Amino acid sequence: MRAKTIGFVLISLVGAAIFSRLGVWQVSRLHQRQKLNAEMQARLTAAPMSIDSMHGPADSLRYRRARVSGVPDYAHEALLVQRTHQGSPGVFLVTPVITAGSDSATIVVRGWVYAPDGVRADPARWHEGDSLTVEGYLDELPATGAADTIRGQPLAVRRLQRDDLARRAGRPVRAMYLWAIGDSATAAMAAADPARARMVPARFTLPALDEGPHRSYAIQWFAFALIALGGAVIVVRNDRRAQGSDEGPDRPTARRP
Repeated sequence: MRAKTIGFVLISLVGAAIFSRLGVWQVSRLHQRQKLNAEMQARLTAAPMSIDSMHGPADSLRYRRARVSGVPDYAHEALLVQRTHQGSPGVFLVTPVITAGSDSATIVVRGWVYAPDGVRADPARWHEGDSLTVEGYLDELPATGAADTIRGQPLAVRRLQRDDLARRAGRPVRAMYLWAIGDSATAAMAAADPARARMVPARFTLPALDEGPHRSYAIQWFAFALIALGGAVIVVRNDRRAQGSDEGPDRPTARRP
């Protein structure tokens, strides 16, 4: 084989090895994601527990089903702005809830309400009463970071941040906060008391868990590896054909008369 063919083959083999390794890495990431999804799904489908009885590091509590019962602190609510629901603009109501025997408030994202500009809404329209019991799933509040607020809109925040919410509430807040989901109790309350049901914002559903792009990425990298190997085979075959044509068939030597 010619030198340039040998060089191309070596580069193709190295590329195929790298692409294959990346494909194996993506398969490993896929298996990790599947394992995590199975764990999170088990947490999301478990029976809810009182948040006051739940302790441990944040990783062990994330996505666990929980119940919060206490006094909602409507005076220190925030609006998580620019959130859509079924294609409509709105905000999420973020309410500190004071539970008995705890010095820390639990942040509850009570649900979505319509806001034409995605920023301004009247929280008083959505007060659910002097006591609140909601079920949902837990997530972790980022402890630090700049509070992303909007000038002239004191209730508006673009992201949740623990120190900012604690400052607003005037007391410490738990590291974990609750996404309120629609449940049988909400449905029963709506049937029994339609007037009060109109004060309840649109609750959330359980999050959908997916495998991410790892499977398609793995297929992509393995396809690149096959292309590199196939290209090397084609180049070697063409090189051999070219060498054969250059040599040509043996010709008889002409005799002089």
